[in-house]
Amino acid sequence: MLTLTYAPDGSSGWTSGLVLCNTSRSITELDVKFNHKRIIQTEAGFGALAAAFFDNANQQNTLSLRVRRGVDFSNSAFADPEGALAFTLQQPALFTTTGALKIQLQGVITNTTLYLLNCAVQGINLADWLGSAPSFDYTFNGGLISTISPF
Repeated sequence: MLTLTYAPDGSSGWTSGLVLCNTSRSITELDVKFNHKRIIQTEAGFGALAAAFFDNANQQNTLSLRVRRGVDFSNSAFADPEGALAFTLQQPALFTTTGALKIQLQGVITNTTLYLLNCAVQGINLADWLGSAPSFDYTFNGGLISTISPF
């Protein structure tokens, strides 16, 4: 099971957060991708043979996945394709600021909650249609992944 909840900065926490995915489908079906980068500053050696590297502990984590409305949400199918398109066009307005992404994972053995902090939605793409159940590709870009809730 995977549940993703996005809470913008300045909100009252997870109770007012936006649930983006709540599914019991396999993680592999959601086409989950993760990319971790560490931002490292380099400085020329001022005549030395090697450059100096400064690890500023700045972490950049990117998480992307595909969510299908009506499958990954209970009771959230659209009445018609036009309603689905109207919802799609209004999605970017929901992510105007940074926030935190709550990632709840429950498998056969694993049961954990992680938080992607200082998170912003990098992109929302309408991937495909299945009647009135469109599929969205969400890409989140953030900093540290923590086990401690920011709220």
